[in-house]
Amino acid sequence: MSLLTVPTRTDQRGVRHYDVSLPVDLVDMLRSTVRERGAHPAFVTDGGGLTWTETGAEVEALARRLAGAGVRPGDRVAVLAGNGLPFTTAVFAVWAAGAIAVPLNFRLTAGDLGGLLSDSGARLLLVGPGLEQLAADSVAQCGAPPEVAHADGVGRLLVGGAEGGLPDRTPGGDAPAAVMYTSGTTGRPKGVVISHGNALQNAVTCTSVIGRGPDDVELVMVPQFNITGLCSQTVPVALLGATAYLLDGFDAARALDAVGEHGCTSTVGAPTMWWRMLEQSDEHGRDELTGLRLALFGGAPMPTALLQRMHDAMPDATLGNGFGMTETCSMLTYVGGDDVLRVPHSVGGPLPLTELRLLRPGTDQEAGDGEIGEIVVRGAQVALGYWTGDGIVPLTDTEGWISTGDAAVLEDGFVVLRDRLKDVIKRGGESVFSFEVENVLYQHSGVLDAAVVGVPDEQYGERVVAHVVAKPGSDLTSEGVRAFCRDHLAHFKVPSVVEIREELPRNPGGKVVKSALRSAPTS
Repeated sequence: MSLLTVPTRTDQRGVRHYDVSLPVDLVDMLRSTVRERGAHPAFVTDGGGLTWTETGAEVEALARRLAGAGVRPGDRVAVLAGNGLPFTTAVFAVWAAGAIAVPLNFRLTAGDLGGLLSDSGARLLLVGPGLEQLAADSVAQCGAPPEVAHADGVGRLLVGGAEGGLPDRTPGGDAPAAVMYTSGTTGRPKGVVISHGNALQNAVTCTSVIGRGPDDVELVMVPQFNITGLCSQTVPVALLGATAYLLDGFDAARALDAVGEHGCTSTVGAPTMWWRMLEQSDEHGRDELTGLRLALFGGAPMPTALLQRMHDAMPDATLGNGFGMTETCSMLTYVGGDDVLRVPHSVGGPLPLTELRLLRPGTDQEAGDGEIGEIVVRGAQVALGYWTGDGIVPLTDTEGWISTGDAAVLEDGFVVLRDRLKDVIKRGGESVFSFEVENVLYQHSGVLDAAVVGVPDEQYGERVVAHVVAKPGSDLTSEGVRAFCRDHLAHFKVPSVVEIREELPRNPGGKVVKSALRSAPTS
């Protein structure tokens, strides 16, 4: 299934780990990379960049200043910054000080951020350029406000502060590295505790399994505070000693500029990002995308027509689709190469690290051949647990299995998502899976974005309602969309209502807030 072979071993619980030589933890990883790749470009932005030697020096200096500010091993240090050197050096410095990083989503409201600061018990908040007011407003709404340190004019933190000694030993693979807050589509965000070992195991997936190498230049255009940007891009770059170009805020033209000017060879983007880059390329006759050799995507259904456009624009690139969640430190499955076009409806097969089962929802019984079941997984990338004021609460059973809440079927070993279990629409005794209807909607030439929900109906229990966003310049009509669906779906799956919207409601993590669509008035 287009996966490179990487050996695995099992621990005493039967959980799989990659059986390869790895650093002890993320601190050891960076120090090894600095020794081995010192003069090689590390992190680059529009404002300049650092080699690995310079990165190591900046990180260690900041780590000593963190210690001088009273940060001790196990303390939580929150980081509020956009993609760039301040964020990157801050996170690595927190780890070098033996502390736990809490990356914060700067798109959240001050009230939300104040809640996360309180929940994490952060001792210190490190603030990147331009976010000073948001930080102040957030701290003002925090029950036990942390100390705050702002970046200076060149992005350095705690400049001029006292220095302290660093821990005698690095944290170790089992130690917590980060509290990563979920996007909170079903309620209050949860703090997922990622260990150093989780991040390293996922980094092997993103390098040895997918095929990144030390000479690659990674375009990081998704937020670094996100599990993908941090654990599936920034950390793997550091493991390899490769180079990352950090794009502070996605813009299609700037992304293409970065690929051309900095020789980017690989990147990850949501389907809408790829659509905007392809539109920019076509509209302005640009050819930068041909420089990419790895073009990866995930996070939402990928329309077949868009996938074909990607292949046509980058015929020599390997296309790849990954599926995972914050609780699994990003990736669980992957499909790449020729299989992407052969099974475009799939999110791939289980990684070498991933044991995957499909269970009948609410039971421990295996789903039968072709039967829809809930994805249940285990592997060394599964997080330590959820952060609480009383400690870390495990998120797996005693054998290491975690239920994902996703319904799927297996087709020749490939996972085909059907829906989030909570989003399955029950219509007149039939189950309608929103992913299936959304995949059809995305095939319509005039649809840019789509989301499908069920709303109460006296006769059928629920009815199918589609919310779509039209592509610029298209003449999209509700009846035209329904007619298209009638040609491609069983009659009970065809949306009874199609609402054409200017945009879909999304949370700060970029996920569609379907609860808002369920309560929205329909015509």
